[in-house]
Amino acid sequence: MLPMHSWRASVTAHLAAAAVAAAVLLAAQAAPLAAQNLLSNPGFQTSLSDWLIVGQASWDPTLDADGNPNSGSANGLFDAPTANGVDGVVAQCVPVTVGATYHFGGKIFVAEHNSAAGGAFYLMVPFPTADCSGPPPPGPIVETPEVTAVGSWDDSIATFHNTFAKSVLFTAVLASESGGRLSANYDNAVLALGAAPCVPGQTTLCLTGGRFSVAATFDTGHGGGPSNAQAVPLGKSSGYFWFFDAANVEVLVKLLDGCSLGGHFWFFAAGLTNVNVTITVTDTQTGAIQVYTNPAHTAFQPIQDTSAFACP
Repeated sequence: MLPMHSWRASVTAHLAAAAVAAAVLLAAQAAPLAAQNLLSNPGFQTSLSDWLIVGQASWDPTLDADGNPNSGSANGLFDAPTANGVDGVVAQCVPVTVGATYHFGGKIFVAEHNSAAGGAFYLMVPFPTADCSGPPPPGPIVETPEVTAVGSWDDSIATFHNTFAKSVLFTAVLASESGGRLSANYDNAVLALGAAPCVPGQTTLCLTGGRFSVAATFDTGHGGGPSNAQAVPLGKSSGYFWFFDAANVEVLVKLLDGCSLGGHFWFFAAGLTNVNVTITVTDTQTGAIQVYTNPAHTAFQPIQDTSAFACP
């Protein structure tokens, strides 16, 4: 993930103009707050209608997260000789309730054969006003886990506890780390009441009663970009990932409740690989994220983080 200051500075630079346009867009939206999903046109069925275009964005009729031939997705493109940190793609201003907890994010497809390093995610900028007007406060800007795996639709969801905002600017973003071309698609966007659930799947472990989600990517360094590691649960607190062969275990992880021994949940990992590995652990209850990286061409170093997440 990019350093906090780099993408915050980039996003803030675009917010003044975006917030004014978002306020106008907000007034025109008809979606009621009582709806489960507070976003309008979250699936980009036939266009980018109800969305504010804040970067190089277009509607892509050829790629839909659900494989629906009658629907599409939003495509974002970064193409520049130097990295910008974060570039907004599409955004939407949504009123929210102070004191409520929300989950937000959606699905992301990072294109193959990008020449720029980086990924994509969603972020929300909270505003004390009801229409995303005025300068945003210095924080907190809330982000979903960055998707870097290429060639597949991946979930990127986070939890947001609203302590002061009357509106939020929900934005799909590209996060370039080098110059070149970086393209990603966004679909099934969501902003709804309640904490983000952990949904176990082929690439996600749900540990410690489903409170924590664990996913991993690997990159051999031979071109093509990162790929998703395949997840296999071993119990309520542990599991493993394989990369190339289901019979070949690459990384073993576990997440333990150490609250009575210092007030934290513990995260441990051990690997049998020397490729580049990125493990993302998300506390679905609080929205906190920890990212652990093993560099390429380096024997995987054991991870023993006994202060990974605060209790309760």
